[in-house]
Parts: sequence; C-alpha cells; structure tokens
Amino acid sequence: MPEQPGVTESLAQQVRIALETADLSAFGDLLDPDATWGAPDDPSPACQNRRQVLSWYERGKESGVRAQVSEVAVLGDRILVGLRVKGTGATEESGGEAERWQVLTVRAGRVVDIVGFAERSDAVARAGPANVLEELPSGTTWVEPQRPLADGRVELRLPQHSDAEVLHAYASAEDGLLGTWVPLSQGASLESCEALIRDWLAGWDNQRSLQGPALIIAEAGQAGLVGLVGLGNREDNVVELSYGVAPDRRRRGHATRSARLVARWLLDDGLAGEVELRIGKDNAESRRVASAAGFVLAGTVASHDGAAGDTCDDLRFVMRPA
Repeated sequence: MPEQPGVTESLAQQVRIALETADLSAFGDLLDPDATWGAPDDPSPACQNRRQVLSWYERGKESGVRAQVSEVAVLGDRILVGLRVKGTGATEESGGEAERWQVLTVRAGRVVDIVGFAERSDAVARAGPANVLEELPSGTTWVEPQRPLADGRVELRLPQHSDAEVLHAYASAEDGLLGTWVPLSQGASLESCEALIRDWLAGWDNQRSLQGPALIIAEAGQAGLVGLVGLGNREDNVVELSYGVAPDRRRRGHATRSARLVARWLLDDGLAGEVELRIGKDNAESRRVASAAGFVLAGTVASHDGAAGDTCDDLRFVMRPA
C-alpha cells in the first residue's frame, strides 16, 4: 500500500539530516530491521538487514569517505538522494569528488531498501514509476506558453541549459539559496543544476519529472535567471503555483508580477479553471504578494510540513477567470 501523503516527505527530510551530519544512529532509526542495500536488481544484496547496512556505512566513514547531500526528491514511496562523495579510490581518480545517487524505498514509515547508482538518469528511472503520466490526474498535460509572458518589468520563459551555470553560482555563494527559492542544496554541483534544468524541461514535455514544469523569471531585456515559478496539478482543473526569487533580486515586485502573469495566462488560455497559492499563516510577505497579484483568500487547506513532520493549515489564495 502506498504511503500516506507527507510520510515519505517527512522521512526524506530526516534522511537528509542524518546523511549530512553522518549520524548513523539517527539514520539507523529510519531503517526497517530487514532493510537491504545493494546494486540495482541484485538478487542477493550486499547488505540484507539494518545491522549490515549500518556496518557498510560505518566502514566507509572510518576509512575517510565523506558525502554531502546535493539533492533529495520524493516520488511516491521512493526517495531520490544525490550525494557528492569524497575519499574513495574512484573519487581520487576522478579529481577527488564524484556524484552518486541512491534510491530509498519506504514502507510503513521506514526505509526498506536502498539501491546505489552511478548515473542520475538510472536513479530517476528507478525512483519513478514506469510511466508517470498514467498515474497523474487527468488534465495534467502541460502546454508551454504560446505568447510572451511579460509586462515591461519581468519576462517568463522556459528553462534553458545555460541557466544551470547561474543556478550553480547561487548554490556556491554564501546565502545564495537563502529562503529555499529553488530545489537545490547549498553547494550543489553544476551537474545537479543541469539535472534540475533537464527535469523542468521533461515536465514541459510531459515526461517523467520529479519537480514538474517551471518557468524562469528574468528581468525585462535581460537573459539571466532571477527566479522561477513552478506549476503543479491539483486535480479538478486547479493549478498550484509556487515561486521563488533569488536573494539579490528580492523586494522589486518580481514575485508579484510573475505570479500574476502566469496565473492570467493559465486562466485566459483555458489551461486552468482556478489557480491557487498555498501560503503559511505566518508568511506575511507571501500573503502580501498574493493579494497584490490579484489572488483572493479562499479558506485554508491542510498541508504537510516535511521538516517538522506534522500537518498544518495553510492559507489558500485563488485566482479565477475574470
């Protein structure tokens, strides 16, 4: 039976913290007693219970292997974890660092299986179902804008492969990801940034995508990325928007203008019957953005807080056809 919504997200946050701090005790608490670890499709995994899995990690830690989490994404009952690994023979040969990925399968709130991959594409294929589109709600087919989305101050466009370098610069800068405005971890590699661009574009192509489609926010007349607007299907012809603006480009009205432009495009072109924003009750700035963009408060909705591991009521702001 699939996990209840929010369970895997909460576990993913705990996995991230345990791996980033190399806290094997905390990591062990997340594992099922019969958890396995091994290569893809290995009929006899190298580790066949929690004790063996922890021993494998402990041996690596004692030999000087270190890993920094570069990515965590949830798809159904599986968690995709990207790691930047140092201290192994293979990493020494490749310049001291290598990208590795793991796919963790969750059952009953515990990790029951861990599979390691050298290539992200292989890990994504394992993390995602055979055909994501068959499992998505009807009406999820995304169509890219057929007209410019601009108002003289901001412009929205599809992601470009060159955007990865801009994202990498922000991920490498101190406080460059402040406010979690983009789904990347501090210090994320260029490869992880490139993978994120490919994932967004896959969303627009209605292919397997962990994050779904996103539009890039650029300042008028400028090519550079300064933010993004993500699109998510909420069924019943409702599209949820999420937005983020880079720290050095905030307080210029970019979020307000971008949310308004994208919402009006979806409604005016008949791509959504309603567009919504879900905002925490304590997030006064986002409430101001929603109101200024033309969204109206339409009650509350239960949302899962992955970091805290509990459920809270978010404010639901909506925009409907004029």
